Amino acid sequence: MRAAFLHNLADALGSVGTGAFATVPGLLLAYYLTDTLGVAAGLAALVVAVPKLWDVVALPVVGRLSDRAADRSGSRRPFLLAGGLLLPVAFVALFAAPPSWSPEASALWVLIAFVLAATAFAVFQVPYIAMPAEITDSPTERTTLMSWRVAFLAVAILLAGAGAPAVRDAVGETPAGYLAMAVAVAALIAAGMLGCWWMLRGVEPGRTVRSEARLRDALRVALADRAFTRLLAVFILQALATSAMLAAGQYFATYVLDDSKAITPL
Repeated sequence: MRAAFLHNLADALGSVGTGAFATVPGLLLAYYLTDTLGVAAGLAALVVAVPKLWDVVALPVVGRLSDRAADRSGSRRPFLLAGGLLLPVAFVALFAAPPSWSPEASALWVLIAFVLAATAFAVFQVPYIAMPAEITDSPTERTTLMSWRVAFLAVAILLAGAGAPAVRDAVGETPAGYLAMAVAVAALIAAGMLGCWWMLRGVEPGRTVRSEARLRDALRVALADRAFTRLLAVFILQALATSAMLAAGQYFATYVLDDSKAITPL
């Protein structure tokens, strides 16, 4: 019983890091660009959108590399370690644009940092998602693993979504306030991802599934599955809706409710 509890806890810890990263940039980054760095709204939108488009390239490539590593060594944990080390650093850089720079230079800084952060996130997230199918063949055990993950993900989203603006506001809605917030969230991301990597060190996958020889072949197989393509379409719509809601939240609090700190209860 205790071993099963620790196993579920170890696996779920990764969702603390992924939930925090999936929430905070969507909630605060556009507002940070426009209202703190002075970046024009159109350029800010481009800075936020480009890394999302980069995901379309990065995620399948990381998946392919992770599959090949699992084929050779039987483990995806090195990817968890790499992502857990790189993402917190990139996340701090994301909100650390030099205040003396021009808005355009600051936008370029944030763009580069966001692409690096998105890449590091992919390095962790893709193999992390693949692991439950390899750890156990039991549908019941997989359901338990994913239930723990979703529960931890929900807590992480609430904690980071409400806590990040609160940390910023405690210091001030200034570059220093955003940097303090970034350091606090980066610590949460590191704790979740590196905790997951460390605690899963004794867990070996029960099986690995050999991937297609080429990435193009793997994509063709996936896209030929009608159930998968329907699920993908729904996921894209959900992601767009979530992104729009998150990005609008801070602007709604500031310019409609006339209270920028209202984002925390929102």
